[in-house]
Amino acid sequence: MGLTEYECPACGGAMEFSTQSQMLSCPFCDTKIKVSDYKAPRKEEQDKDAKADSNEWNAEELNGMVVYSCQSCGGEIIASENEGSLTCPFCSNNVVVKEKFSGDLRPDYVIPFKHDKKAAMNAYSNYVKGKLLLPGVFYEQNHIDKIRGIYIPYWLYDATIDANYNFDATKIRTWSDGNYNYTETKHYDVIREGTESFSNVPHDASKEMPDDLMESIEPYDFKEAVPFNSGYLAGFLANRYDVAFKDTEKHVVDRMKNSVESEIQSTVSKYTTSRIRTSNQNVKELTHKYALYPVWLLNTTFKGKSYLFAMNGQSGKFVGNLPASVPKSLVLFFTSGTAFTLLSILVWFLFLR
Repeated sequence: MGLTEYECPACGGAMEFSTQSQMLSCPFCDTKIKVSDYKAPRKEEQDKDAKADSNEWNAEELNGMVVYSCQSCGGEIIASENEGSLTCPFCSNNVVVKEKFSGDLRPDYVIPFKHDKKAAMNAYSNYVKGKLLLPGVFYEQNHIDKIRGIYIPYWLYDATIDANYNFDATKIRTWSDGNYNYTETKHYDVIREGTESFSNVPHDASKEMPDDLMESIEPYDFKEAVPFNSGYLAGFLANRYDVAFKDTEKHVVDRMKNSVESEIQSTVSKYTTSRIRTSNQNVKELTHKYALYPVWLLNTTFKGKSYLFAMNGQSGKFVGNLPASVPKSLVLFFTSGTAFTLLSILVWFLFLR
């Protein structure tokens, strides 16, 4: 397989993409190069040893993994079939497996990282701050088992939806003349029609990523997307897609339809009640494209259970699930219960006795 490595042309150090300068940067001599201007100081070589290295491991040992040979130090880099951007564990050389992002696997766009590892750790600290029921160990950053900056594959969809809806609606008025109470109900046949266009609606294309977690860190600003160049991957992990666009299409179309329905229903707000009688949505011009989006993933374990947090590498939005401390919950329950009881006694003593 062909490996592209990002070696500094000035000192030979491993270059990586900088979130601050948005350029390839060498941490050793501070050389900075625009991603589009980078040219490898030596000719790319075919990793002829990759297949041979894999053959030296038996199938049980590899367990679906692939072995690459680092061109800089000769060390073995073990990665999953889907990983296309790697770091050598011996010399820290950043390499990209060309075949993982070529041909039909080549992304159309990439949104570069704008937040670094430090920002992700700060976001975690702010996320857990003030959580009264959180076990104390979660407040320590050293409790994080692993933190990874990774480009997640996404399918992006464009579409236009024509919609028409019929509602049964009512307006209800009540009044009283002192002797009787009156209710007047007027019934309406409400018709709504409209067209809505959608651009770049995302769906992650990685089996290992929880869909709900990836949706939670949206939105991404596609205006900052650039044509794909593997240089943006240097220093980060990156996976190619392993979920076909056809397998995500229905979910995305359903999201679009729900959005259209919500928008149309909001126009019937002046009525007391409204109910959809008939509806029709026609999806037109549905197209897709392939992009890599930046995500920081943080993993931690607590009492044998794994917890995963994610941060949008562009916007900094941070999400994740947190456990609750049983002792703290009991203390809060009894404390609040005691306070409520004391307050009730005080009210009775002052006003009701």
